Amino acid sequence: MATKKPYHKEDLRGDLLGAGRVYVAENGHVGLSVRTLAQQVGVSPGAPYHHFPDRRTFLLALAVEGFKELMESSDLIANSDASGADKLKAMGVTFIRFADDNPRLMDLMYESELTSPTLAPELQQFQLIGYKALKKPITDTLPDASEAEIELRGIAFWSAIYGFSTMRRKGVLHPSDDAIPSLDIVDSIIDRFVLTALAS
Repeated sequence: MATKKPYHKEDLRGDLLGAGRVYVAENGHVGLSVRTLAQQVGVSPGAPYHHFPDRRTFLLALAVEGFKELMESSDLIANSDASGADKLKAMGVTFIRFADDNPRLMDLMYESELTSPTLAPELQQFQLIGYKALKKPITDTLPDASEAEIELRGIAFWSAIYGFSTMRRKGVLHPSDDAIPSLDIVDSIIDRFVLTALAS
C-alpha cells in the first residue's frame, strides 16, 4: 500500500494546480474533485484545503492561471513597437490560438459557475485589463475619435473575436463540407475585424 506524503510538500499548491490543469484539459472542469487530485499528487485528502478552502476556490485559481497566461502574451504585444493594426491583429490571433490550445480551460474561464449567474470579481478584473489592452491600439490609431466611438469599436472588435472563437471552438461554423475554419482562414477573418475596428 502506497504511503501518503506529508501535506506540506515543497509546492503542493503548484502540484495541485498542475494536476488540475491536466484534468480540465482531458475532461473539463465539471467533474473535477480536489480530493481525487490530492490522491494523484500523493497527499492526504484533506491536504489541499490548506491552500484551497473549497472546490470553487480551486477552480477560480485554475481560471486565474489561464488569464495570467493570456495576459502575458497580450502584454508582450501591447509593449511592442508594432503598429496599432498589427497589435490588434496579434491580440486577436493570440486569443483564438489560446482557445484552440485550451478549449476546456476556456470554458472554465468564460462559461462556468465562476461566470454565471455572477462573474467572479477576480475574473472580472482580468477581463477589464484585457479589454483596456485591446482598446489602446484603437485609441492610438484613431487619436481624434471620441471616447464613445473608441468604446463602440472596442466592444464590436471584442464581440467579433470572442464570438468567432467560441463558435469555431464549439464546432458550429462549417463554411465548407464538415471542416471548421482553418487557421489560414482565421488570419484573414481577423484582418477584416481589424479593418472594421480601425476604419477612418
